[in-house]
Amino acid sequence: MDSAPAVSPAHRSWIAITAKTVVVLQVLAIVYMLTSVWVAVAVAAGFTLVVLAVRSLSRASDKVDQIFTEELHRP
Repeated sequence: MDSAPAVSPAHRSWIAITAKTVVVLQVLAIVYMLTSVWVAVAVAAGFTLVVLAVRSLSRASDKVDQIFTEELHRP
C-alpha cells in the first residue's frame, strides 16, 4: 500500500498552517503566563503556604521529639 498519494501538496499547506498556528498560540500562552501578575501572585501564595507548612511541621516534630525525650528518660 502506497501512502504517498494521500499526502498531496494541497493537504500539506493547511497542515503546516495549523501547526504553525498552534505553535504561535502556545508561545503566546507561555509569554502571558510568565508575565501575568495573577500567575505571579498565585505562585507567591503557593510558595508562602509551602514555607508555612514546612515551618509548622518542623516545629511540631521538634515538640514531639521533646515530649518523647522527656517521657522516655524518666525513671
